[in-house]
Amino acid sequence: MSSRTIKAYAPASISNLGPGFDVLGLAIEKPGDVAIATRQKEAGLTFKLRGTVNNVPDNAQDNVAAYVSSLLIEEVKPLFGIRLTLDKRMPIGSGLGSSAASSVAALVAVNALLGSPLRKEELLPFALEGEKKIAGSGHADNVAPSLLGGAVVVRSYDPLDVVKIPIRNAIYWVVVHPHLVIPTAEARKLVPQTVPISSAIRQWGNVGGLVAGLAAGSAAMVGKCVEDVIVEPVRATLIPGFYEVKRAALDAGATGCSISGSGPAMFAVAKSPSSARAIGAAMKAAFQRAAGISSDVYISRVNMKGAKVLKEQ
Repeated sequence: MSSRTIKAYAPASISNLGPGFDVLGLAIEKPGDVAIATRQKEAGLTFKLRGTVNNVPDNAQDNVAAYVSSLLIEEVKPLFGIRLTLDKRMPIGSGLGSSAASSVAALVAVNALLGSPLRKEELLPFALEGEKKIAGSGHADNVAPSLLGGAVVVRSYDPLDVVKIPIRNAIYWVVVHPHLVIPTAEARKLVPQTVPISSAIRQWGNVGGLVAGLAAGSAAMVGKCVEDVIVEPVRATLIPGFYEVKRAALDAGATGCSISGSGPAMFAVAKSPSSARAIGAAMKAAFQRAAGISSDVYISRVNMKGAKVLKEQ
């Protein structure tokens, strides 16, 4: 008997990873969003939002999870309607791929309810349309790792070509999310459209070294290569206490530290769980001391599975 309800989870992600603007990303274990898709007799899609996150659109026309689900339903044309509930748990404007997690959780739930007509990889273009709706550009460095798990490089956008990086999952990632909002669209306006060739060469070297470091599981190499000489300097101005927090991370033992996505979340690279805990505590204290801002700390290795079905009935 076909399932009548599917519950799915999609994790947060760290994108850019320093020098890899719009092309590098990896999934972490927490936080994440949950979507529940249920069969209904009425054709089409009905939508409900629940959760305590502020400023999330609660109507199907404006909510990204409902939007991408509608696109999938139009493509598959099921013989029944779908009621979608988004349990929104991730803060918006966090730099952790909040909209991506909403889209991916919804797509995985709806696709499973439809009998999984599409493979995970085939859901990616739908999620990318959600990013276009929210941020004005279809960047895949959040949706791809949230959907597929692991670490990815977006080799090309036209045509879309996403490659999973074969990694040694030995590095611990510390993510500190201060309680403030930076809209992705606003952060993208600061990105320079031209850069000196010397900066480009340094950035390319860091991207290559970062991929090599991920493959080797070398926290030392990855930390050294998360240096971003193009985007970080302009986006750092949006994050109160940024340089104090970065210094605190490095002094506490991080091998590298940068902005997660468009911010305000920051990430650091650690060699061990104990080191990660010390780094997270230092970063949290630095945000409070330097900017008077409270924050949440998340520590994990790379989430290799990505989005998943939690329950079906």
